Amino acid sequence: MKKLYGIGVGPGDPDLLTIKGKKIMNSVDVLLCPVKKAGDKSYAYEIIESHLENEDVIIKEVVYPMHYKTKTLEEYWQDNGQMITGLIREGKTCAFITLGDPTLYSTFMYTLPYVDLEEEEIGIIPGITSFSAVASELNQALTTWDESLKIMPVQRQSQEELVERLKNEDNIILMKPSRDPKPIAGALRQLGLEDKFKMITKVGRDETHIVSDIETLENQEVPYLSTMLVKKGGFRG
Repeated sequence: MKKLYGIGVGPGDPDLLTIKGKKIMNSVDVLLCPVKKAGDKSYAYEIIESHLENEDVIIKEVVYPMHYKTKTLEEYWQDNGQMITGLIREGKTCAFITLGDPTLYSTFMYTLPYVDLEEEEIGIIPGITSFSAVASELNQALTTWDESLKIMPVQRQSQEELVERLKNEDNIILMKPSRDPKPIAGALRQLGLEDKFKMITKVGRDETHIVSDIETLENQEVPYLSTMLVKKGGFRG
């Protein structure tokens, strides 16, 4: 058994947790649950709660503020890494649960360099990504034949920067498009893609919401747990 696991819990539907992920999280001593601030609910924990059968597991929140101030975030990664190292040195096995897949923009992978462990003591359990769930929800292929697929976060890019990054791709996944939708909408219009996108919020949950109208995208506040699929060839059906 490893000493530390990163477990992907999927995009939101509890039924999309993998069998292996469930097995591991019920076998460890400590379950590490990321939250935006102390005392907040962990969305990742909400997803797996119904699958938690180990009554003796210690639930420990791990705080990661939701902003892009790199220096501050690095301090949290370091502090949390040291805390996890301390738990492991006490002889505890730990599992860090994370939305989607641990290897894709996850707090687990940002924290891992600050955990004092040998490589063989770490296990990563993959999870279903939000964009795989979005494509499935829409009954669409992410790619076919020799089409390209680009996966990128949207943070502070201007409309011009987005156009430059998107113009040569066939299919694009925009992660975390919640900061400001106007540059995204402007880039889609400039590339003639205003009717070639769909954005889904909280895919796999009862609150799932789909936006495919460019004016709605421009004029609404985009929730954090949103993922956008752009298909230059258009959507089937």
